[in-house]
Amino acid sequence: MTHSSFLQDELKISEQLDGDKAILKLNGALSVTTVPYFRQSVQPYLERGLGVIVLDFEGVTKIVSRGVGAAIDMAVQAKKQGTKLRLEKIGKYSRSLYIQGVHLVADVPELEGFEP
Repeated sequence: MTHSSFLQDELKISEQLDGDKAILKLNGALSVTTVPYFRQSVQPYLERGLGVIVLDFEGVTKIVSRGVGAAIDMAVQAKKQGTKLRLEKIGKYSRSLYIQGVHLVADVPELEGFEP
């Protein structure tokens, strides 16, 4: 799956399924123009009722607050359905994600004990 816009931001999402776990590897920008694609791509996994959905941020080149908001919304929705949403390999986005409180609703192992 790929989305690209006239603003040159592009986001690719590749999937790996392992039983009741889906790993979605993000590659590119999680920007204003790619957030709708991000939501549209992740939503079917939320609706499947999987045990765990992992969003792998290793390939993310940019993230804006709307992208963090989308991840938070998805984590809340997942929690209501009994699914765990986990963000992994957040790297340089740790501070931003921490400040915006994503760790309060999603499982973010890298933010355990994090101090900005």
